[in-house]
Formats: sequence, structure tokens, C-alpha cells
Amino acid sequence: MKHTMLAAAGMVLLTACSAATGKNAADPDAGEASPHPRPTWAFYRPPEPLPQRAPGTLIRSEPIAAPAGAHGWRILYHSRSTAGRDIAVSGSVFVPAAVPPAGGRPVVAWAHGTTGLGDSCAPSTDPQALGGIEDGPALLAAGDAIVSTDYEGLGTPGPHPYLVGPSEGRSVLDAVRAAAHLPGARIGRSVVVFGHSQGAHAALFAGGLAASYAPDLRLLGVAAAAPPIDLTTLARHVTQLDYGTGYLVMMAAGYSAADPSARLDSITTPAGRAGLSVIEDGCGDDVIEAYSGLSARAVFARDPRTTPPWSTGLVRDGVSALPRNVPVLVMQGGRDPIIPADVTKAAVRRMCGRGSVVAYRVYPHAYHNVVPSAASDLNAWITARFHGAPPPDDRC
Repeated sequence: MKHTMLAAAGMVLLTACSAATGKNAADPDAGEASPHPRPTWAFYRPPEPLPQRAPGTLIRSEPIAAPAGAHGWRILYHSRSTAGRDIAVSGSVFVPAAVPPAGGRPVVAWAHGTTGLGDSCAPSTDPQALGGIEDGPALLAAGDAIVSTDYEGLGTPGPHPYLVGPSEGRSVLDAVRAAAHLPGARIGRSVVVFGHSQGAHAALFAGGLAASYAPDLRLLGVAAAAPPIDLTTLARHVTQLDYGTGYLVMMAAGYSAADPSARLDSITTPAGRAGLSVIEDGCGDDVIEAYSGLSARAVFARDPRTTPPWSTGLVRDGVSALPRNVPVLVMQGGRDPIIPADVTKAAVRRMCGRGSVVAYRVYPHAYHNVVPSAASDLNAWITARFHGAPPPDDRC
């Protein structure tokens, strides 16, 4: 029933979790819902204590399934947490098997959409080649390497700070740095960041952080599909949907992950607390189903949209400015029920005229999964960035 409901809304929860795993003494998170058999748990467990290393330092890698004519790796690397601590983050890398250009392969840093907050929702756990990477085959066919982060706390120890922008952005950039250390990958310095939904939020933050946080990378552009820019407005909007309260719960849980003093059980009702275990034990569609039909008032004794530090987090982690140093492509579905076109349009207009070069494209018949409709424009835009062509600018 849940999959029918989500499909009817036009929503895609990438690698959403649904099937329960059994207990295993070697698996510290045994019992989590998982969309597929979990790879070796030991890979995701960093050394204890974790030796202090520079962000983007590769900890370990292992080969994984890749499409014909490509190679793939799972990676574990150093990044920085919401608090600035050295942490391990996981991800995956795919490269064409063809001989790379002299300066190394151009890189598309893929930032994934909402999968949930449990470890088993990490996209790199997917045994399918390119699992969850949108437009992946076309990118590989164009000769691009694809570097995909799982984000802080997905797959690796610790909670996932869902929609906390600096954490997402650092995870994206450090994955590219780590991939450059993979023997045989021949990763270059030229990067375009591309993300969908939560990943579009991550991509925009990566674009804003790159010049100061990762000046060793040559960021050429940011492509954002269905971007959650104005989090405060979206937090109000989603609870008007039959299935939207689960999104608000995940947002609140993300800020609780970033701020340990922000206890989610301190603002939830008994009905709200009854579903909290699903956040850690399940994935996105499990959380949405757990709270389906419940209003925000039934779940929260104090509304996170008006209660600090959750409310201040929504403001802080909204995208207040588009990246100024690199061109931006924003792709929006005209029928998106989760991130409405008028909300995105208003947010982009507020940020235009501040030195950003923006191409804003609306696909009138597309829902939340706008990438298939935008693929032709997206691929042409990415290719143009790698070839140094002047970027389109709507001067909105």
C-alpha cells in the first residue's frame, strides 16, 4: 500500500528500505530494515580510535559491481562532522574502463536524495551497479567518473544529520578528494556536483563551501534537481500532505543528530514517540508509513517549526544564497507535490542578482522525480561545463 501511495504522489525515495534483516552477533545494527542484503559490516566500521587525518583521506576501499565497461569501488574516507570532528564517511566510485584523458577523468559528484536515517539506507550498500545514481549510465558513457557519498552517519557510526547543509557539503567534496587516491581510478580535479532532492540541498551547500573548504578541487558547476531551498516554507508545506508528517519527523531528527541537546523525545507526544524507533531501524518510506495519517499536532507536543533549536536549524540550513563562483542549473518538476514549483521559483528569484549565474528549468509535467525529464538538458549542461563553454544565465 505504501508504495502505491508514494508512486501516486509522484515521489521517489531512493533505495527506500522495507525488508527486515535478521539478528547477527557480528552486526552491531542487526534488526535494521534493509532494502537489500548488507555488505560486509566490517568495511563500514572505521579504526578505533580513528587516527586524525586530513579531510578526504582514503581509509579503505573494495571493488563492487559496476556496469559493463566500467569499474566500481566502495570507499571509506575522512570527513568532518557537524561539530567539526574527524569522522569516517562511506560512499562509492564508478569510472569508465576506457583510457582516461591526460589530466584525469572529469568527475560528477553525485549527491543522493532522501533514503532515510538508518545505516542500511546508505546507497553504497546496494549490490546493484549504480544503485540509486540517477543518470549514471549516461554520465559514464560521456567518460565521466561518478563519485557518490552516503553522507555523515549513513552506513557509518553515528546519527545522520538529515538536511544539515555543511555536513552534507563536506561529505560530497571529501568523497571526490578520497576517490583521487584510488589506484587505477585516475580521477581528475575538474568537478561538477549534481544532486536530487536532499542531494540538491547537499550540492548547493557543496558549491558554497568548495572555494574555502576544498580549494584543491576545480568546481565547474552545480546541478540541483528538485532542491529543498526554503526549508522553513517546505516544513510547513509537507504537513499538508497525507504522508508529509514523516518528512517533518525526519527533519527534526536530523537537527537532533546535529545537536545532542535537542532531544526529539522531549517535543513529541506519546503517539509521536511510538514511531521514533523506525527512524533508526527503518528507511524513508518506513518513517513515512509510520506517521501516515497523523497530523503534526498529533505527533509533536511542541512544534519543531517554531521551537528552537529545530526552528533555528531550518532557517540556518535553508539555502540563503546560490554559489557565486560557479554556474548553477536548477531543475524543477511543475507537478512536484513535495517541493512545489512556486516555492522553488520564489527562492531562486530571491537569490538571483547576487552574482550567481543561474539556469532555471521547469518541466511542466514532471513530478518530484524530475531527472528523467531533465536528462537531455542536464547532460548537455554538464558536458558544456567540462568543455569550458559559457554557461547559460537566465538573469532572473
